[in-house]
Amino acid sequence: MASPWPLAIPTDSHFSLNNVPFGVVSRRQDGAPRVCATRIGDHVVDLSLLEAEGLLDDALGGGDSSSQRRVFDQPTLNAFAALPVETRNAVRLAVQTLLSPASSTLRDNAQLRERAILPLDAVTPHSRSRSPTLSTTRSSPPTPSAPAEPFSGQVRAFSPGREVSIGASKALDWEFEIGAFVANSTPSGSTLSPSSAQSHIFGYVLLNDWSARDIQSLEMVPLGPFNGKSFATTVSPWVVLPAALEPFEVDKEVAPELEGNEAPEYLREKAGVKSAYDLECTTRLRTSSDPSTAAHLISTANFRAAHWSFAQLVAYQTFSGARLQTGDLLGSGTVSNHGERRQGCLLELAKGGKEPLELELGGGGGGGAGGERRAWLEDGDEVVFCARAGPQGSGVGFGELRGKVLPVSALRAA
Repeated sequence: MASPWPLAIPTDSHFSLNNVPFGVVSRRQDGAPRVCATRIGDHVVDLSLLEAEGLLDDALGGGDSSSQRRVFDQPTLNAFAALPVETRNAVRLAVQTLLSPASSTLRDNAQLRERAILPLDAVTPHSRSRSPTLSTTRSSPPTPSAPAEPFSGQVRAFSPGREVSIGASKALDWEFEIGAFVANSTPSGSTLSPSSAQSHIFGYVLLNDWSARDIQSLEMVPLGPFNGKSFATTVSPWVVLPAALEPFEVDKEVAPELEGNEAPEYLREKAGVKSAYDLECTTRLRTSSDPSTAAHLISTANFRAAHWSFAQLVAYQTFSGARLQTGDLLGSGTVSNHGERRQGCLLELAKGGKEPLELELGGGGGGGAGGERRAWLEDGDEVVFCARAGPQGSGVGFGELRGKVLPVSALRAA
């Protein structure tokens, strides 16, 4: 049965026509291929079918669609991401037009609507790119709630007197980050400036850089955070294009302790450039002991306080002449602000485990009598990230990124 027209979009949806994100899905049936799609409200639109009908030909550069390389009948978004930024933006606008209530193209073609527009629960989301490289950094300045003492591994290497044991982490943490996928590749030996780097950003996702803080503290020197972070990274399924966030570009909020600190010349942005986003980021936690209740509100932070923009991070990645590849994923580092409950990880919120958080019963936020406490995550806990810019009904968001902690299992020998 064809979806009714126009598509109903809930007022609290992150996926209004102002968004038009991109992802990869398969229909929930055995052997169904993965294809590129967009999400509007609680519906998913199969872009490979719109492309096959020639409805995106003009945006993709014109010509006979049957003779072109199909960019959306693919198991990843890499072919689309590698197109020039002007083409990517033109496709987004074309999809907006096709899905607008005033458009007759889909309104008058119930058969195509039935094939191409699916309920959200009829599909399974998948990884949206082949990611050759994941790189993450620290873009938020230190907050007063961060641990006053650095990890022991940050100031000394393995100590003969230090007790080391092998086993499951006892200090599992989340890190709320924004991730950026690289669009066009760059040749080895070339560099980008913040201005030229912007067109090499395909789009943004939510990213949880899971961290085992006890392991991380041990290996920081001389190895760096290897096993303390390499075991898991969770990424949200829908890639939000920079063009969708353009109305929410703002000046950076400079932390008081960084006032007057000018970026080095190769990372300096042009005067007047609004390179931050007014993006409200929230972290919630559904505890293992009461999984049926609403998730506890843990913290909120705004991404506009990030010290480095993604254009600067991409430029820095190439400063040595290292190449970027389509699908590379860059993480912002933990999104944290000054103030109570404004930090993006337990390391900062619970002062390195020394001041466990009080969680109210019934899913509330803040402290409260009779609630549970968390210094670190426990088996069965579910972490829920969310980020949104703008008001309900017309804003742009990322949806939810969920990750549940499962009991440790034995590793298999390769």
